[in-house]
Amino acid sequence: MNVGTLKILFHRETKEILGIHCFGERAAEIIHIGQAIMEQKGGGNTIEYFVNTTFNYPTMAEAYRVAALNGLNRLF
Repeated sequence: MNVGTLKILFHRETKEILGIHCFGERAAEIIHIGQAIMEQKGGGNTIEYFVNTTFNYPTMAEAYRVAALNGLNRLF
């Protein structure tokens, strides 16, 4: 089944990632990506990381880029 949700919660002004919600049958395969980025220090924990990073296509990890772009588009 190819159904699931990935939500990235981030601060509107600083773009710092505050949380990652991942639901679905294969969520365990990609949740660690969000966890690793949330642990980054020195400005590495921002939504821009997912926008500027190249993800393999087609993979479930690409959902991070799609979710990040969706979130940033809602700011404007």
